[in-house]
Amino acid sequence: MKKTKMIAALLSVTLLTSLAPPLNAQAMTAEDKEAQAKTGQPFASYWFPDELVKWSPQNDPDAPFNKGTIPLKKRVVSAKSNATQKSQGELMSLDIINEHTAGTPSQGFKSVKVYNPTQWQYVDVLVAWAGSSGEGIIIPPSADTIDMAHKNGVPVLGTVFFPPNVYGGKPEWVKQFITKDANGRYPVADKLLEVANYYGFDGWFINQETTGFTAADATAMQDVLKYMQTKKKADQQIIWYDSMTTTGEIDWQGALNEKNSPFLTQNKKAVSNGMFVDFRWNPNRLVTSNQNATALGVSPYKLYAGVDVQSNGYNSNVNWNAIFPPASSAPIVSLGLYIPGWVYYSSNHNQTEFANKENKFWNGNKVDPRYPENVTGAKDWQGIAAYYPEKSGISALPLKTNFNTGKGTFFNKNGVRLQTGEWNQRGMQDVMPTYRFILDNTGGNKLAASITSDDAYTGASSLLLSGNAAKNGTTTTKLFATDIKVKRDTTFSMKVKGSNATHKLVLQFAGDKVPRKVLLKASGTGWVNCTTTLSPYYGKTIKEISLETTTTAAQTNAKINIGEMALQGFSDAGPVGVVQNVKVTEKVTPERKTNARITWNTAIGHVRYYEIYQKNSKGTQELIGTTPSTAFFATDVYTVNGKVQITVKAVGY
Repeated sequence: MKKTKMIAALLSVTLLTSLAPPLNAQAMTAEDKEAQAKTGQPFASYWFPDELVKWSPQNDPDAPFNKGTIPLKKRVVSAKSNATQKSQGELMSLDIINEHTAGTPSQGFKSVKVYNPTQWQYVDVLVAWAGSSGEGIIIPPSADTIDMAHKNGVPVLGTVFFPPNVYGGKPEWVKQFITKDANGRYPVADKLLEVANYYGFDGWFINQETTGFTAADATAMQDVLKYMQTKKKADQQIIWYDSMTTTGEIDWQGALNEKNSPFLTQNKKAVSNGMFVDFRWNPNRLVTSNQNATALGVSPYKLYAGVDVQSNGYNSNVNWNAIFPPASSAPIVSLGLYIPGWVYYSSNHNQTEFANKENKFWNGNKVDPRYPENVTGAKDWQGIAAYYPEKSGISALPLKTNFNTGKGTFFNKNGVRLQTGEWNQRGMQDVMPTYRFILDNTGGNKLAASITSDDAYTGASSLLLSGNAAKNGTTTTKLFATDIKVKRDTTFSMKVKGSNATHKLVLQFAGDKVPRKVLLKASGTGWVNCTTTLSPYYGKTIKEISLETTTTAAQTNAKINIGEMALQGFSDAGPVGVVQNVKVTEKVTPERKTNARITWNTAIGHVRYYEIYQKNSKGTQELIGTTPSTAFFATDVYTVNGKVQITVKAVGY
């Protein structure tokens, strides 16, 4: 397809610039949109203000496909992994999850060339950064992004982007946003909240950088923010960018001061729920910002000092000590990262390079949060693990993970290959290890941990321990931070394949100084099932889950795949119901194949995800996709006597 490049809008940070459109983003041409519309493909939403006020779920056929289905999980904070981690402060990530504003499929497509971040343990808020003056400036997160973030306990926000005039910003868009109707309502603001409620995400990041406004307009903007505070859900957030000031001008402060504080708070009441502080901050400005926030009755950790990593990633020159003073137990303010997706976009779709960069970016060169990078200067990269303790979304049973990253070149179920070909669906990403990677070898073992896409029990990836093994050598891998209370029927199970080894489950219980080790009973061949009951620990709360592996023979290049871990009981993971009310809307394509929009009702029980099958040309059931949603778009579906035959199955825990 033809694509036209957008202007590369992000200027050098040394010029102290604004938040700008994605670098090298590709705009969709009208021809592209028309061609894709013919396929029936549902797309993630994007609007201009006048389009948004006309929107409703009833008049948008794509709306069911754009709903997140996984509720936000309760966040669990781990004990500190190193002495430099701070117990206070947050990390906000502004990230280009989807490369395009327009033309983003609602819930994935047949390719692995997509950014699926896997390291959620240090992120407290995700802003799905997007926007284009030529396509749309109001962009909610896609459904698969909502589900992926929520599964890890991370709230996700959409973007309202009023661009700088030089990049196509129009004052009329801002005017539409701040204009009341005859009933005293703000129609655009009302629709923003309606979208967030219907799609199931957690608020909006508002970036107003269009010029041509007065102090009265600035007051009107504050009034809109206050209006949204009164109408939004209690757990939703409205985040403001340090750009517009009380004069109506765009004048980035790099601080919280009298010019921008009315956009954050007035009379001890929230106007917005946080402020992303422009990149031009310096140590003195951050200290003053902390003091000003405290005086205004706002936590200084609702100020996010912006750090631009889009161009240089972990090669960026950052004055970390200004945010995280080494002599202090607390940061001055919180941290706001701008486009940590550099780890993916700079890798040119190479999955190995992406994984290596993601590990180094978040964990430092040693890829172990216990050992921050040994650096000589305050501006050297140490890995984000140096500053924040790990967190997870594992606060209740059941826990089940196949270490699936949400994309792959095949799909296995219980070790059997059901589907081949590239795919991605971020909502299918499992809970990934909280710690990357806290691993100890003794007795001669030299194993390392990684996520591999070479084999899987269910999904398209697994956890791999690989390297040189010694006879009776041990490797202990710390995996999950949790806050799970053991029930009477709680059991642990694990599926393992590869080199000969025995395994012990290692549990750190709340209040215990020493972790408990439980030998797992192994049975079967191929993917070996390892199990134990946890009933002796009824009532105890699990804070950490680790695995101790003892290799039983010396081996060079040993490989141990861990394809599944599950912590659950029958009461947590009972049977699921039959899927009801499956509806198929077809889009005719050449010869015996069609594209189909498929929807169904939520099944009864603890549903983990749904499998969608077609009856193929051989008359057998063939898996064509998986999703946690109740809507799916399928391409190239076989027709039998002019009809498609689709079956949807609910998969439980």
